[in-house]
Amino acid sequence: MSPRTMRYSGKVTKRRWAAGSKSEHEAVCLETDTKVFKLRRAGGNPFQDAELEKLVGMNVEVEGTALDASTVLVTSWKTHT
Repeated sequence: MSPRTMRYSGKVTKRRWAAGSKSEHEAVCLETDTKVFKLRRAGGNPFQDAELEKLVGMNVEVEGTALDASTVLVTSWKTHT
């Protein structure tokens, strides 16, 4: 099954991710009406990405590929007012 590019809209927040594991960290996430996704950027640090951190608090539409059920590899985004 090949990955498909998808669009997701919601508010960007920071929240604890992978609580209780060795990978636990504060992650940049997209809260949609139905789900919360961890956002990652190709070439960006998976644990702390300054470019994605700039989006925290904003409503955005992101385009990217779902890496798994809860993580989106973001290829582009646009902000909404």
